[in-house]
Amino acid sequence: MPTVSVIINCFNESEFVGEAIDSVFAQTFQDWEIVFWDNASSDGSGDIAAGYGNKVRCFRSDEMVQLGTARKLAFEQTRGEYVAILDADDVWLPEKLERQIDLFQNNSDLGMVYC
Repeated sequence: MPTVSVIINCFNESEFVGEAIDSVFAQTFQDWEIVFWDNASSDGSGDIAAGYGNKVRCFRSDEMVQLGTARKLAFEQTRGEYVAILDADDVWLPEKLERQIDLFQNNSDLGMVYC
């Protein structure tokens, strides 16, 4: 069981999704999985994600659904203690997860951390 499940929802983001996934692989905190939800892309986005190996668990909708629904479907596939959301056209700085997990582990009354 990973500590963090990173949800990446994607619809036709082949131009950016590799950089987003690379930014997760570059994290200083490495106990994570990616739940990649391809929202019926037609541009090969899902193939890019699948090329990253077993730390990226890929799922695909048969037809496009609204982002909220797609996020819910991805969330249902998570196995981590914590869930982090990364948009397919965004990137994280390398210490993002390390800093956020540190906040959770040192502040038991926290329920959510965001930036």
